[in-house]
Amino acid sequence: MQSIEWAQPALDDLRAIDAWLTDRAHPEIALRTLTSIRARALFLERFPRGGRPFGTDCRVLRVTDTAYRILYRIVGGDVQLLRIRHEREDWFVEP
Repeated sequence: MQSIEWAQPALDDLRAIDAWLTDRAHPEIALRTLTSIRARALFLERFPRGGRPFGTDCRVLRVTDTAYRILYRIVGGDVQLLRIRHEREDWFVEP
């Protein structure tokens, strides 16, 4: 099983998603979305190559039943979660 490491930008993204959804959507939708994001992150513990290749050394995993994607990379025995982005956002990221 791989270890999951949340990079600060990914944690910031998670907080921003929570704030945006809590402010503009029903709190239940915010909770369901954040739960789905965390569940998909945990999926990567067992299936680190579960996402598709993205760029040179990154991968991207769709968060089930949402428009969010997890950008991550595998380094040694760790899965580094780099960003949590909406599919319509600019995906240019420098990990």
